[in-house]
Amino acid sequence: MNEKAVSEAVGFVLILGIVISGIGLVTLYGYPVLVKEQSNTDVKNMERAMIVIQNDMKSLCFKNVPYKETSLQVSGGTFEVINATEYGCFINVTNGTPAFQKNYTVGALTYRSDRGTGVTTLENGAVMIRQDGATGSAMLAEPRWFYDNATDTFVIYIMNITTDTLMAKSGMATVRMSLEGSDTQSIPVAPGDNVTVEYTSGSSGNYSVAWENYLTGSSVGMQKTADNRYKRENVNNLVIKEYRIRIHDI
Repeated sequence: MNEKAVSEAVGFVLILGIVISGIGLVTLYGYPVLVKEQSNTDVKNMERAMIVIQNDMKSLCFKNVPYKETSLQVSGGTFEVINATEYGCFINVTNGTPAFQKNYTVGALTYRSDRGTGVTTLENGAVMIRQDGATGSAMLAEPRWFYDNATDTFVIYIMNITTDTLMAKSGMATVRMSLEGSDTQSIPVAPGDNVTVEYTSGSSGNYSVAWENYLTGSSVGMQKTADNRYKRENVNNLVIKEYRIRIHDI
C-alpha cells in the first residue's frame, strides 16, 4: 500500500478538529459574554438618555421652556411612556391632620432590556434602576425635593406625566413633550404636627428602596415610620408644586 499521504491526512484531521473545538469553545463561553456586554452597554446608554430627558423636564418646569424634543437610540429593549392615570403610582401627602391629605398620581418613562433583567425608570423627576425579580433599587438622578432650615419650609415637587395613549418603541425615538400647566399649594403645618409622605409603587416595578434612601437622606431628612410612611418634623410650611407634562409622541 502507498502511505505517502497518511501524514497529511492525519494532520488535516487534527487541524480541523482543533478549529472546530475552538469554534465550539468560543460559542459556548464567549458568545454569552458578548451578549451580556452588549446588554450592559444598551442599559447604560438608556440610563444616560433618561437623565437627558429628566433635564429636559426640569427645563419645562423650572425655566419656562414651552416645548422640548429629545432624540435617542433605543437598543436591546423597549422604551414606553405610561400615563399617570394608568401607572398606579401614588404619592400621598398630609400635613398631619385630616384637613389636608391628598394622593398625587405620577406617570413614568420606562426602559426594559430584552437581553437582561435591567429596568430603568423616570418617575416623578427621579431616574431609578432595578433588576427584574429583585427587591432592591437605586436612584441615579434625584428629584428636587428639599427642606429649608432657615424658614422650616418643606418643598415637594410632583411631576404628572400624561399621554393620549400608551406609547412604546424600539430603535430610534424622539420624545416630544410640553408643559400643560402647574399648580402651587402652600399648606401651613401646626406646631406638633408632622408632614407625612407615603409612596406606592406603579406598574414599572417596586422602587420603594430607592425612594426610601432618598427621603431619609440629608437633603430631605425624613424618618421612616413603622407603617412604611415617611415623616418630617419641625415643618412650619408645606409647599407642593405640581407640574403636568404631556408627552405628545415618541
